[in-house]
Amino acid sequence: MITQEERIDIFEGFRKGMHYFLSAYQLPPGLKHKKAAIAHRLALCLSAEFPSSFVDIDTNGADIIVWDGDEDIKLALFWGEQYLTEKERNKAIEFHRTKNPGLTLGFTMLPERPWLLVYRFEQEYVEYLHIDKESFADEVLRQRFLEDKDEGQLKLSLRKKRTRRITS
Repeated sequence: MITQEERIDIFEGFRKGMHYFLSAYQLPPGLKHKKAAIAHRLALCLSAEFPSSFVDIDTNGADIIVWDGDEDIKLALFWGEQYLTEKERNKAIEFHRTKNPGLTLGFTMLPERPWLLVYRFEQEYVEYLHIDKESFADEVLRQRFLEDKDEGQLKLSLRKKRTRRITS
């Protein structure tokens, strides 16, 4: 069983890896990237924070995992450039329940926002956090128990793309 101190260390490794990723790789807004290419870059950044572990992409159903190469999963990541869908969140919850990793996180990069939205999955609840992209300070937004009716994704306003109407 993983201790609370170890979980804090794993989360800190995630934060440091994300800080390195965001400072090393400037992703131009609006430019589409393949998820596997970004996952590979993220894995490279995370591997520096977890030198005694393997960091693999698209393994065991998670987008990125940090593990010993056998069964001991320290960190499982599920991510997207925009909000995670209900299906993606349910996949992360199921992964956490069945594989029992030290820490299961989902996150969205939201290129137009100054923060990352992080989902921390536990056996009984999901916790939503913001991590500021400049200072990397984190702030807990809310917790939702899994058995509670999900009133939907934690929605934060995003800039809407405008479409032009052609008039005849």
